[in-house]
Amino acid sequence: MKKSNKIIASLLVMVLALMSPMSVYAMSQQNIIAQQALKKQLIADKRQYCKWGRNQIKYAYADVDGDNVLELITEPGYGYLTQAVYDYQNGTVRNVASVGQEYFSKYYPDRKIISIKNSGHMGVLCDYYLKYVNGRYKTVAYAEKDYGKRSYDENPVKITYYVHGQKATKAEYSAYIKKLIKNKTCKSFSKLKWKRY
Repeated sequence: MKKSNKIIASLLVMVLALMSPMSVYAMSQQNIIAQQALKKQLIADKRQYCKWGRNQIKYAYADVDGDNVLELITEPGYGYLTQAVYDYQNGTVRNVASVGQEYFSKYYPDRKIISIKNSGHMGVLCDYYLKYVNGRYKTVAYAEKDYGKRSYDENPVKITYYVHGQKATKAEYSAYIKKLIKNKTCKSFSKLKWKRY
């Protein structure tokens, strides 16, 4: 290797070495600021939902959307709001996803996807796929399972599939979900380190 190439390579290594701690520091600083704001949200959720005999709320932190900043997941546990995901964006905390009548199942940080299995009541359960779009998770596909008068342990009477709000065939739905997650590894919400506050 020529001497000039060695010098350039050495300078490049030094520049990268100096830049790396700064980005790690900046990200950790961003996480610290986010966690302080999310802690206030946790306190607000406890005040709002820990009434009527409850004195603690379950919560966990996870990088749900793959941006290297942890989100807060709270579990008020009510039918209309079983769980919520809060994200720190541009100096404010936002509820970016919520679920009622069930729990978040899995998340795909690399794809910014959340899945919910068997959410519903009164004989109809749905499996949802939510995608992070413009700062919030939006439903992009779901399967509606009608059990009629059957037990949820039995097969549903009918399953209707939807992609972007339009009816789809099972094959279209399956192909869309496969494309959506692109064989990425999912993480389970149930395996997070849940705490009580």
